[in-house]
Amino acid sequence: MDNASILSNIWNFIRKPAISFVLRVAVSGLLLVYLAHLSAFEGIAQAFRRIQPVYLIGIFLLYFLSVSIQSLRWKYLLKAWGVARGFNILFRSIMTGLFLNNFLPGSLGGDVYRLYAGGRDTGKVEAVGATIFYERILSYGSLVTLGLVVLSIRADLSQDWLFWLLLGGALLGLILLSALSSMPVFERLAQSLMDRYQFLQKIRLGEWLYSLRFKVRHPGILAGLLLISFLIQLVDVFTFRLVAAAIQLPVTFKELLLFVPLLYLAILLPLSLNGIGVRETVFVMFSSIWGITSTDAVAFSLTVFVLTMAGSLVGGIIYWFDRPMLEDGKTKTGFPG
Repeated sequence: MDNASILSNIWNFIRKPAISFVLRVAVSGLLLVYLAHLSAFEGIAQAFRRIQPVYLIGIFLLYFLSVSIQSLRWKYLLKAWGVARGFNILFRSIMTGLFLNNFLPGSLGGDVYRLYAGGRDTGKVEAVGATIFYERILSYGSLVTLGLVVLSIRADLSQDWLFWLLLGGALLGLILLSALSSMPVFERLAQSLMDRYQFLQKIRLGEWLYSLRFKVRHPGILAGLLLISFLIQLVDVFTFRLVAAAIQLPVTFKELLLFVPLLYLAILLPLSLNGIGVRETVFVMFSSIWGITSTDAVAFSLTVFVLTMAGSLVGGIIYWFDRPMLEDGKTKTGFPG
């Protein structure tokens, strides 16, 4: 057996759902063990005890403000694709997705639920999928742009070249992905492939590619979507700043404008369960920049994680009462739509 066959067999084995799950749990566990070696648990407990409860109200208000603005952005995107959905329905869907992210690898599991729920309720799964795709493009595009602005202000290429490479590469990739997905040439290619391979017609490849063409034509709406996207990222960064203040860490808003894009890009990768371990590792890597100990960095990370999970539990409550039940050919939910 040649090397290519061996590698192919190994890859097919790793891709099995059960094996993939075990590997992600192992990665999370090993990273947490390493971080526990870096930081004494007593030190982390002391950092938690420094939390001032008055900050918690502000943190949760910002959390739900961010979700509300995301719901508004999604509503405008869906309208451009000819799908009308109420704000409260979209808010519930996003909250449920955030809750499900706690149990799925990476940070895209909730998007799968939103695609399923939106496609089921509207019958336009391709249009819903396209809006979620462009939501991600707008989110990460605005986030890495903020990071690049901070790098430009710092103007220290010798120290920041890796950050420039990561954020610049991410932004270029997002722009290319968005541009390529909107090119009519891919529809023509899809049609030729469907003429040759019947199974591509069954998965409606042509409809998917047609839906992925960017349909926001009005400059004012596009400007509004970009503004909303930047506002969402600023709210998220300010939430991190408020968490740092709650546990009395000297981390500035400007430093977080660079840190948060890199963190979100790291936990986007499906390497562990809900980014556990990966998140803490990125925080520790930045501890020297912030001038804090690795113990405080892990405490910072765990505080963000715990508070975010606490906020997402609202999505679990919504999911419990809002579960779809098909009766007499109609979808019913626990809340009025």
